[in-house]
Amino acid sequence: MFACGGDPSSDVDPPTETPDAGLPEVAPPLPPAATCKTDGDCAAKGGKCVAVGGGQKACVATKSCTGGDGAGSTCGGVAGNETASGTSDCCQTIAVPGGTFNRFNDPQYPAKVSPFLLDAYEVTAGRFRAYVEATNGNLRGAAPKAGAGAHPKVANSGWRTEWNAVLPTSRAEVDGMLGPEKCVEGSNIDDFGTLTWWTSGLESKIKQANGNNPAVLAANTKSALDSKGVNCVPWHVLMAFCIWDGGRLPTDAEWSFAAQGGAEQRVFAWGSVDAKDLVHIDGRNDLSQVPVLKAGSPFIAASLYDPSLGANKFPANYVHTWGGPFRTPRDNAAHVPPVGRRAKGNGKWGHADLAGGMYEWTMDEGPIPPGPCTDCAKVDYPALDGFDPNASTSTIPDFPHVLYAGGSRSVRGGAWDNSLGISNSQSEVEIETYTSYPVKRTYRSLGGRCARDL
Repeated sequence: MFACGGDPSSDVDPPTETPDAGLPEVAPPLPPAATCKTDGDCAAKGGKCVAVGGGQKACVATKSCTGGDGAGSTCGGVAGNETASGTSDCCQTIAVPGGTFNRFNDPQYPAKVSPFLLDAYEVTAGRFRAYVEATNGNLRGAAPKAGAGAHPKVANSGWRTEWNAVLPTSRAEVDGMLGPEKCVEGSNIDDFGTLTWWTSGLESKIKQANGNNPAVLAANTKSALDSKGVNCVPWHVLMAFCIWDGGRLPTDAEWSFAAQGGAEQRVFAWGSVDAKDLVHIDGRNDLSQVPVLKAGSPFIAASLYDPSLGANKFPANYVHTWGGPFRTPRDNAAHVPPVGRRAKGNGKWGHADLAGGMYEWTMDEGPIPPGPCTDCAKVDYPALDGFDPNASTSTIPDFPHVLYAGGSRSVRGGAWDNSLGISNSQSEVEIETYTSYPVKRTYRSLGGRCARDL
């Protein structure tokens, strides 16, 4: 049973490029009106002058980076010391040049995307906290306007007023939504559950369970959790956040283009892995390949196969690459890193955690069909209570049937708690699973990031 998504790299030979850990060497030229040198140049737009890669800066209006952990200049990694807090703007966004490529590294899925901006980091709990603070928890009262957050080239892709009904109206509802009360999968912290949304109740419970373990306590303070990717966030709520923050959700094709390095068709976001260091999970050839522990650990936060433990059996002989190799039932987010700490894992243009970290919601209603795609996204979303037979009932058999209402979405990128979904070269079964994830199945390993229009 897949907890979420598939492991991603079929039998495509890995490319020969070397890992690219820095910002992009080139970026698409920006419209003159968008370029800037200082924040003062952006005052009329109500935004900040943000580095977008390639030595360029652009005016980008964000609201969520108000300062503090996960919402200021504390993101990213430090060369040679991945445990140190970074100094990068947590709202940094990076230009992606656009072009043509094959999604999943499969010629059955040819695609073309126009230039766009994609946030360098996943949405942190700290940035989401700024959203909650600004609205006093009444996200419904600050609901997006109809049509907001649309992709400029995809009709009917914006906000729908019927979705207002799923937005919380109080801080208590937000806490419930992102906590054990409403997070559907993997939120019971007495049984390996993981929550990155800090509450006083969560802190108290973690202290009671881990009072003699300073490392676990340090990984679960409010400061530490705010620096990690927000998880358990529903698709509709993440979309509302991105709109509030001046952006939108990326399409599956846009996200894939960034992760694959466009026409480079990278099998892994950071580059290549020697064939001898790749395995199929449990030896299953219907799943794509993933790097073994040594080969993948510098690049991603995930759970990878450790050959020293014996046979290739998931999850028994797979260990975590962050926070120590093994979990305990109540260590909560000890194995979830702050965003951007694995700088060697950055994609071609400098985006962090495109593999590992959190799975990421995209704009597309699933499943993703074969065939050409030009600035496309599937947006024929079912009604909130509409049953969707295409949601992943076959691969997630333990999920309550009633919660398949509302359709499905494409999720990408792999996650901190397993090795499924890491590669860009996904198998047929993985494509079916990852691109038709039930929209109501919130999960301890699922968050996302925002895109923005040039």
